[in-house]
Amino acid sequence: MTRLADRQNLKGQPGITQAALFGLCPRCSARSLWETPAGFAPQCTACALDFAAHEPRGRLQFLIVLPVTVALIAFALWLDEALRPPLLALFALMVLLVPLTMVAALRLVKAAFLVARYRADRAAQ
Repeated sequence: MTRLADRQNLKGQPGITQAALFGLCPRCSARSLWETPAGFAPQCTACALDFAAHEPRGRLQFLIVLPVTVALIAFALWLDEALRPPLLALFALMVLLVPLTMVAALRLVKAAFLVARYRADRAAQ
């Protein structure tokens, strides 16, 4: 019964993917989550939800960045071995791919963390 009540309380709120891609506030769905490509705004401009208090910093970000870095290195080595592109082409691809992948991973995990903490705080009330 409580799970049904929790689902009804969360109805209409953005999911993790919407929050990450479009920068939607978990409380009011305003597009105010991201101030920088991978950094939260201090608070929501519409409902004043404090994003800064929920932003993961320090070691938690290391747990996000390390596996993505290892995967990117493995992909670069595989690509080099499989296709043997010129070094300049491989470098150009990685210059584009690495920042995009890192920002996407950080946005997804940070949004998931924020939505999970917001839902936990809301369920505790």
